[in-house]
Amino acid sequence: MTRPGDRLKRAERLMGVQEAMRRLAERDLAEARARVLALEAERAALLTALGGAAQAALPLEAAARRLRSLAAQATEARGHAEAREAALREAGLAECRAGAQVERHAREHRRAQERREILDRLDAITARGNASLP
Repeated sequence: MTRPGDRLKRAERLMGVQEAMRRLAERDLAEARARVLALEAERAALLTALGGAAQAALPLEAAARRLRSLAAQATEARGHAEAREAALREAGLAECRAGAQVERHAREHRRAQERREILDRLDAITARGNASLP
């Protein structure tokens, strides 16, 4: 049978793993969002160039192909960002569950310690009482 202290240590390790997974999910989401913003900025710059004085220098067919490519990449990047958001939510929920488990095991560990202390006191009282009896 596992002791409350062992379960608490395992739960604390799990909590650490869940925290690390959440931090990784946050980083992945930030990278995905940055990718979407970069693609949208590139698209906006190309549209600005097409609408400005540089229009004569840009072949329209090449610009149209690049705009379609940027739109497809941005759509894919948004989908990836949405998946990262879902992963981050799941990691957050898993971390919350791990935290609740740590708290539950910590309470159980404290109760077990209190029981041991009470039993030790009772044993000490009993031992003193038996020593004074004839």
